Amino acid sequence: MTQDILEKVDPRVQHAISAVLRKRFGDYGFRNAHVEAGLDHDGDPILLIDAYYDFSKRPVDTSAMLGLTRALREVLQTLGETRFPHVRHQFDDRQKVVRET
Repeated sequence: MTQDILEKVDPRVQHAISAVLRKRFGDYGFRNAHVEAGLDHDGDPILLIDAYYDFSKRPVDTSAMLGLTRALREVLQTLGETRFPHVRHQFDDRQKVVRET
């Protein structure tokens, strides 16, 4: 696989990922996502997703993270995207987080 192929991410994929993140995390200050192609530790192609957030007075409920990978994979499959999505959440340093029990 050439480096050129690794760098390509269909704009529809970028839009779909942002839509899923906005739906789940819009109340927590989701601003945008940056998506790029990469390789995992086994050399398999993946999507590296950096999700950026503005500070929100509403604490982030960690239960919102549950099922995120599945939701992303489902929407990506409809676009023919087979690379596994790896999400890194980039919250403001002041952001509070709560955990539902």
